[in-house]
Amino acid sequence: MASSSIPKTGSLQTESRNNESTEIDVVSTVEMCQIINTADVSIAPAVNKCIPEIARTIDLIAERVRKGGRVLLGVLDASEIPPTFSASYDQFVALMAGGDSAIRHAAEGAEDSTTLPISDLDSIIPPINSLDTLIGIAASGRTPYVLAGLTYCRESHGMLTVGVSCVSPSEMRGRAECLIECVVGAEVVTGSTRMKAGTATKMILNMISTGVMIRIGKTHGNLMVDVKSSNKKLIDRARRIYRTLLPHTPLLDHEIDALIASCDGSVKLAAVVGKLHCSVDDAREKLESTGGVLRKAWTDKTATAPLQPLSPAPQLVLAVDAGGTKCSAIIANRNAVQSRADVTLGHDAALLTMSDAINRAIELLPEDVLPTASRPQLPLIRPLFMAAWIGGAGLDRPADLDAVHSRISQLLSLEDPANLLVTNDAALLSSAIIEHDNEQHNIKAETKTGVVLITGTGSLAKSFTLMSAEHKLVSSSIERAGGWGYLLGDEGSAYYIGREAIRRTLRHRDAGRPPTPFHTSVAAHFGCTSIGGIISAVYAPGQFREDPSAQPLNADPKLRVASLCRVVFEAAFPATAAHPDLGALDIVRDGANAAVEMLLCLLQNKEMINPGTSTLVLGGALGQIKEYRDLLVQELEKKGKAFASVEAVGDAAGCAIDLLRRNFLGRPSGE
Repeated sequence: MASSSIPKTGSLQTESRNNESTEIDVVSTVEMCQIINTADVSIAPAVNKCIPEIARTIDLIAERVRKGGRVLLGVLDASEIPPTFSASYDQFVALMAGGDSAIRHAAEGAEDSTTLPISDLDSIIPPINSLDTLIGIAASGRTPYVLAGLTYCRESHGMLTVGVSCVSPSEMRGRAECLIECVVGAEVVTGSTRMKAGTATKMILNMISTGVMIRIGKTHGNLMVDVKSSNKKLIDRARRIYRTLLPHTPLLDHEIDALIASCDGSVKLAAVVGKLHCSVDDAREKLESTGGVLRKAWTDKTATAPLQPLSPAPQLVLAVDAGGTKCSAIIANRNAVQSRADVTLGHDAALLTMSDAINRAIELLPEDVLPTASRPQLPLIRPLFMAAWIGGAGLDRPADLDAVHSRISQLLSLEDPANLLVTNDAALLSSAIIEHDNEQHNIKAETKTGVVLITGTGSLAKSFTLMSAEHKLVSSSIERAGGWGYLLGDEGSAYYIGREAIRRTLRHRDAGRPPTPFHTSVAAHFGCTSIGGIISAVYAPGQFREDPSAQPLNADPKLRVASLCRVVFEAAFPATAAHPDLGALDIVRDGANAAVEMLLCLLQNKEMINPGTSTLVLGGALGQIKEYRDLLVQELEKKGKAFASVEAVGDAAGCAIDLLRRNFLGRPSGE
């Protein structure tokens, strides 16, 4: 799990020396306090940089807490949450190296143990399970107790793991599904991480715990509506909250107190009764059906109404492409696509936002295709879709596929769970094996083989067999090549081509040869007036810019390099009658050859995949460029591996939705 890039203890940001406090022991007490206070100013901006990952963490934990999952975290937050939000003490479990006694007397040796966290976790009653979340806190990002706990929970129990550290990169990488690395810099007292690092950690944990409580309906606006009126102070607060929620209530104070008491001390329940003039039982049912969210309970007019059977059966299908950086949800009926929602997020986040993408797509549906007057939201109470295909990045292991299938089945409430297909996102492209290869709509069943090639983040080649029949769709993976992730893969991708262009440009300069126009355009892309400036521009674009008027570069280093691909293609395939730059063309050809080499790994056994009777499906941005496709096909033909057909698919979810429409809704044959 540890990487050579992980710094040694002495070079950690938390262990560095603060130049502003080297004389702190000889200055006046006022000056000492000013030094500490000035250092603390950097904490909030550092936390602000982590907000996207903190927000993702909140959403993931909230989803699990709604289903009864627990949160295992530090003692202080675990003890503060229940009384603040009327949450169960069983829902937030305190865990600390050295146990409860370490709160009063630090148990430094305990944090070095890799077996103690496992025994501590195994001693929790009821036993931990996949719905639970572990939040590991280690300012240095390398505490053995925390790392062992994260690894054990993630690998042995399938739990959501969250890492909070104050160094980057930390050894939590690969162990924590959500990683919050908040770098606050050197401490006023060197290595005393209870200061800035401790404050930043507390701010992050406050944000997570409060955010989770808000997301599961514990507040209405900024009011703690789930407060329980269990003493005089809380009775008074509960009454004031009720009056704030319902400012025009005719009830007197003692009547409000009596109403809240009849609702088991719950202000939220009383607010539903007072707003909707319903019974306590109806109000409780209303809250339960809306996930405990007061705002939804007030506005959802169908929450307690008897469910009416849908007639006719659902006439919509759903396809979701939850890739590494974007999640797309498409809904269609027999006639056409009716709505589409795209959610763009950071790397590896999109799969976890599919519920949001589906809800957005439902919101965009025309009213005339909805089966009821009210617009549903996930989780669906009644079936809305006849069939659905969910493709998610990284969904390969059977256990992961089963877990996602179970979760999505509950969210979609499909009449027939067999009509839900959950696969890796690359498998969505396999729909082109049949959908684009054969438009014979009167065929009752078809089985085709093909290979999907994606030249992009973590480039991947995957062979499939796809069985398509009326009301049935089965996509089966045969073999795969590549797909090693964004650090180890990327053969033939935009990043691969951009990196090769930089290397060849620099190599040309190192050989003492004058730059070609192509090399000059490479430098200009990075805002450089000299070839030598490229290296600094690639690694530190914010600090080095020879040409101030140049366009700003992407903050992500990989995307920064990949953006050069456009320059390479423009030189290799000029739009005018100008001659192509042979160096640029050779770079593109080299990228195509790298992708083909990966592809050839799947074509060794003709009994499994015979190119002559199979479809090659090209995904990713480069696969949509004709010149690049031609190079791929030419190289395959040179090696005697010509495919029966080649399809470029830029919209995986769109291709999959077409096949779902055909198989389950009888798409009009005149399209």
